[in-house]
Amino acid sequence: MKIVTITGIRPDFIRMSKVFEKLDENFEHIMIHSGQHYNDELSKIFFQELKIRKPDYTLATGLNSRNHYEQLSYLSKEIIYLLQRKKINPDIILFLGDSNSAIVSAPLFKEGYKIGHIEGGMRSYDRRMPEEVNRVICDYVSDLVFVYTPLYKERLIAENKDPKQVFVVGNTIVEIVKQYMPKGNRSRDFILADIHRNENLKNPEQYKHMLDYLESVGKKTGMEIKLVRFNRGVKHIEKYKLLSGKKYIKLVGPYGFLDYLDLQYNAYGVISDSGTSQEECPLLGVPVVVPRKRTERPESVENGNSILIGEDRPVNKMVNETISFFENSISFV
Repeated sequence: MKIVTITGIRPDFIRMSKVFEKLDENFEHIMIHSGQHYNDELSKIFFQELKIRKPDYTLATGLNSRNHYEQLSYLSKEIIYLLQRKKINPDIILFLGDSNSAIVSAPLFKEGYKIGHIEGGMRSYDRRMPEEVNRVICDYVSDLVFVYTPLYKERLIAENKDPKQVFVVGNTIVEIVKQYMPKGNRSRDFILADIHRNENLKNPEQYKHMLDYLESVGKKTGMEIKLVRFNRGVKHIEKYKLLSGKKYIKLVGPYGFLDYLDLQYNAYGVISDSGTSQEECPLLGVPVVVPRKRTERPESVENGNSILIGEDRPVNKMVNETISFFENSISFV
């Protein structure tokens, strides 16, 4: 069987690293790097740390497109042209996740290719999220959908997906975190923050609200807030001087996978709108506060590993709920 994988962003390469190994062992596996995350140095770090082999083909999505529709336009042409030019006739094309690289599954489906989706069935039911649109479309056109939990399978069946097409396989991040789990005593003298989703960066006013919230958490706990750099956030900070007068927030990173895993492990708590943190932090034994109204990973909230606090509520309410959750999660850590 000939299997093509198309992956484009660093978090998805992390999740796919063990899958790549199994595909190489058992099938004719052709790996295509879409180049959506195109920082060469950062990409090299992730490949080296996780011992991911060199892709068979690397495209240049990030360099040739500036936004989501240019990325889809570029990929829709380049991937189909590549398959045709190299006479690659895969039995199935596998995607993971909800990035713009995954949405190219739609034009490939229209061309008659068989599609598989790992990380299917996730739903936040928040249509503001571009990721939500991407994952719904990829699920819809997929012949095979591999989901993390039975709940995700139930959701797909409710959306009229044939149950015979859906397979509960568990979460691919588990083996990776277990293999690279940090060891030793935890410092637990800082709070780690990762704010990068569109609903929190849509305008400088909303991002300022998030920074005011982080500063207040730092002030009340007396802890430094290590805020991971994200390009759109840094642009807001520099243009509107959003960190002026703020003493507790420190911009850090970006990091490779192992360094970031170590940061999470040593944090008193994590504040993150990232879906990945809601999966990694429970495995690391660290509580995570999610400044969003909805999550596509409800199991993390239901099991007491994370809490949703919204993103536009009064700062004092967000702060009080955050600190209370961290304090009550000490035994969990």
